[in-house]
Amino acid sequence: MHRSGLSRPRVVIAEPFAEAGLTVLRDAGIEIESQIGRPRDELAAALADADGLIVRSETRVDRELLAAGPRLCVVARAGVGVDAIDVAAATDAGILVLNTPGANTLAATEQTFALMLSLARRTPLAVQQLREGIWDRKRLIGTELYGKTLGIVGLGRIGGNVASRAKAFGMTLLARDPYIGAPRADTLDARLVDLDTLLRESDIVTLHVPLTPQTLGMIDAAKLRLLRPHAYLINCARGGIIVERDLLAALDDGVLAGAALDVVAEEPPPRDGVGAALQRHPKVVATPHLGGSTHEALARIATELAQDIARALLGAPANAAVNAPVPTGPEAARVIPFVDVAYRLGRFYPQYTRPQRMPLFSLLLGGTLADVSAAPLTRAFLSGLLQATTDRRVSVVNAESIALELGITIDARADDAISPYAASLRLVADGISITATSLTGSPRIVELDGYEIDATPLGAMLITQHADVPGMIGRVGTVLGDARVNISTMQVSRNTVGGDAIMVLSLDRPADDATVAKLRAIAGVGSVRSLDV
Repeated sequence: MHRSGLSRPRVVIAEPFAEAGLTVLRDAGIEIESQIGRPRDELAAALADADGLIVRSETRVDRELLAAGPRLCVVARAGVGVDAIDVAAATDAGILVLNTPGANTLAATEQTFALMLSLARRTPLAVQQLREGIWDRKRLIGTELYGKTLGIVGLGRIGGNVASRAKAFGMTLLARDPYIGAPRADTLDARLVDLDTLLRESDIVTLHVPLTPQTLGMIDAAKLRLLRPHAYLINCARGGIIVERDLLAALDDGVLAGAALDVVAEEPPPRDGVGAALQRHPKVVATPHLGGSTHEALARIATELAQDIARALLGAPANAAVNAPVPTGPEAARVIPFVDVAYRLGRFYPQYTRPQRMPLFSLLLGGTLADVSAAPLTRAFLSGLLQATTDRRVSVVNAESIALELGITIDARADDAISPYAASLRLVADGISITATSLTGSPRIVELDGYEIDATPLGAMLITQHADVPGMIGRVGTVLGDARVNISTMQVSRNTVGGDAIMVLSLDRPADDATVAKLRAIAGVGSVRSLDV
């Protein structure tokens, strides 16, 4: 959603959000309305003219609440799980769902070890007894982590961090993750096995999977019976992965030695419910969902989420969209910078070419991008293209469906041409060629219709095609100076001496129509294009 010239975007906050994130939103020119602690009907009323909504884990964002916000473009979850958000309904409405999948990784990893060590060394009981004046060391003999086998269910961000730190304790690692290949497991020195084998052979099992239909109740009575009697089970992931009644029975029957739970299926649990019974059980160390609750993690979550919200509301692709293709896994680091490159190409093309109709687009992935999934790049390109050519509410969520409706097609494939850049995107359409790359995290156009340049496609730009004669740069600069338009960068390129040349200028503000007309009147100037990328 590109809002240039429109009212300031407005975001409603339904649950507590760190001040660091609020500062990011304000600095981006976004208005904030707090509905923290307010009834649901008041929240719904506040969404009537809101562009974004921020929640944590308690606000139920269902189809009814989404319908109360006809302008909503973004629903953002300050955390990882989006269980309380109807993602399908948001997608149907073209609303982007954001979260912060990596911001609490360190906090959750450290919480896992806090609980693991608490179980192994019986720390909570020791603290309690000392407070009661009891000195009984014999009952508090613990277990070392060194030499033990740790079974990690889910080897993603948090599971991978747990694995790397477990090696420092001298633990042997088993892992179960159907979406992780052997190379990643090998780098973590973990052996991939099936779930049953992991449960049978592990001294400690820790869960790090999302709550999905596949993982709901995955640790049930049958799976618990595979554990060794001395084994510990840790869940810092999501409530519902473990069948709580089965775990309670297994602890009572001595099937396993103990469990550590940071999460339960219903939070907070009813006092007479199974979750509460587990939290009170003498073989359980329980905490009230503190996995991401550190000062550093909360500030990081708020900052990263606010930056993503600002990007989305101001028209750029978000980094962590739940309902849009986002680069993940080993290829993420090399693809993520090019999502913005693709988006800028999409905004740049129609302003540069002024097409009468939309041609067939070819997006050619060069260098290290040649073998990656093109989905995040094509959606980002289409999002930029459609924002510059339609008045529809466009985001990466609905860009493909709108493009299909409008008959716009894009062919994304590996680029066979040799490029001097490690990675590049080349757009070819209707005889026009534009090549872009990412340098130090910034998008750069490095080739424009056969001319070699190095221009940053951000903000106001001016592109001239002119005769390669002395004094041309000065004449253009004089006109802009007289109009009090400041030039921040300038690129000039020619293919032959005395032939044609282009000049690409980045400006502090767009040149108005009168200034553009004066530039076009300069002798030798063939064309002048004013862009806002």
